[in-house]
Amino acid sequence: MAGGSRRGFSLVEILVVVAIIGLLLGLLLPAVQSARESARRLGCGSNLKQVGLAVMAHHEARRLLPTTVSSGTIARRGDFDPRSGTSHSWLVQILPFLEEQARFDRFDLSRSLFEAAPHQGVPGPESDRPDVLACPSDPGGPPFRHDTLTKGRPCGKGSYAAWASPYHVEFQHRFPAALGWRPRPRLHDLRDGLHATIMAAEVIAGPEAWDARGAWAVGWNGASVLAYDMHPYPDAPPFRHFPMSLGHTQRPNIRDPAVNVDVLYDCSDQDGDTHRRMPCAEWQEDDIWRYLSSAPRSTHPGGVQALWADGRVEFLADTVDEIVLAYLIAIDDGRPVQVPAR
Repeated sequence: MAGGSRRGFSLVEILVVVAIIGLLLGLLLPAVQSARESARRLGCGSNLKQVGLAVMAHHEARRLLPTTVSSGTIARRGDFDPRSGTSHSWLVQILPFLEEQARFDRFDLSRSLFEAAPHQGVPGPESDRPDVLACPSDPGGPPFRHDTLTKGRPCGKGSYAAWASPYHVEFQHRFPAALGWRPRPRLHDLRDGLHATIMAAEVIAGPEAWDARGAWAVGWNGASVLAYDMHPYPDAPPFRHFPMSLGHTQRPNIRDPAVNVDVLYDCSDQDGDTHRRMPCAEWQEDDIWRYLSSAPRSTHPGGVQALWADGRVEFLADTVDEIVLAYLIAIDDGRPVQVPAR
């Protein structure tokens, strides 16, 4: 253009614009991430609520509650052994009420989960997970597969587990939680009231194939079962907490192995990254790790989604009072406590 010139942007101006854009993105991204997490948390709670409705439908249809594991026997020392029966979990038992009748029909509940005959080479119904058992925030993990424990059968991983006991899994027949194993379990066993009884919560799927955590069809500790590790005193029902357990219970998302760990039938990474984020130890019948307990876990900041026996879903904070949570899990303590409103 005659008599004129075009002036471009200077380097300083460009840098200022880039800095402003970076600042705006820095302000915007946390808000976007927060919105996404809120949506994932909402979806997670919605799925867990569907699980709660299925538990109630099971009770309505069968006049019995599902139990953490479908069968088992009392071993030496009076411990309940969840591996001595068929090992089918409470989640398998409620499949017909989760619109998963076809999957349920493929289970042979009369035989061990790991010895059932394959269906003409088709993977077993436990090899993957129903969508309703997945929390959108859970990154998931490979199926639980173990040469000895599962006889090589893959077991898909979900995101929810039920408390067996305020104490240990092996004592769920003496100090049961809502879905703890016992003969003919019914809603009227929950003497503190459905509104004051916590039933289930989130777990994070184990990131390795050896890690059973999240294996939804397996009624074992850490897989689809939790226990709080608050010892009773005296050692007889009804449940009363033992003060010496304080500071060592399985509160949500514990990561300090000096506090407690998830005790599994195999923990092949006791010193690695998995152990630092989700500490575990390997169960030994006559050793220090002769008990079975594990903590609820999630990727939500500050806590886990939890299911109450009346069907409501609420957020359970990592900082929940230890004694309050023990009595929320126990069903025969006669103390209908509540989690304080946040």
